[in-house]
Amino acid sequence: MFKKLLPKEDKYFEDFNQMISIIKEMAEFNHRIFSFDSPENYIIKMKPLETRCDEISSKITKRLNKTFVTPFDREDIFALVKRLESISDMLLGVTSRVEIFGMTQKIEYAEKLSFIIKEQINELGVSIQDLKIKRENELKAVKDLESQADNIYEQALKELFKNEKDAVELIKKKEILELLEKISDKCQSTANIILTIFLKNN
Repeated sequence: MFKKLLPKEDKYFEDFNQMISIIKEMAEFNHRIFSFDSPENYIIKMKPLETRCDEISSKITKRLNKTFVTPFDREDIFALVKRLESISDMLLGVTSRVEIFGMTQKIEYAEKLSFIIKEQINELGVSIQDLKIKRENELKAVKDLESQADNIYEQALKELFKNEKDAVELIKKKEILELLEKISDKCQSTANIILTIFLKNN
């Protein structure tokens, strides 16, 4: 059934792969930034990558208005692209906070959360490949990682409110941790879109 729905052109899959490759790079830089591995060297690289994602998203949207045959439902293509674009936007946003807030030291648990996000995005990349070759993927790993992120975020907040005595620093760190947790959630919602596509086309 899924084979019959394949398009005459594979440009959508090429674009998905380009987007997720860029997002993987952003996730790697995000992890290095929150590891405080010369963060300034990576912060400067994030905006050009996010811009490239926006450009690909715009290209896909324009093509949707012109293409009759698509690999799967138009609304699902649009939803997937917008989720990927959101992840890119949020990765830029959270790393920009490090520079804006003048952070100079590690934030407890931020490195762990950034690692989980990197792993989730790697799993999303696998699932996008599976979409093209018509191999069903339940994306369980993305959900499991999101659950881990929730637990770490909760622990991070408990310790932050217990140990941080500077109110301004508390606000900065809380915002960054919250944004990282939201990126993990966005990865899960992206996985849900991909799973929906699998279910609808099998």
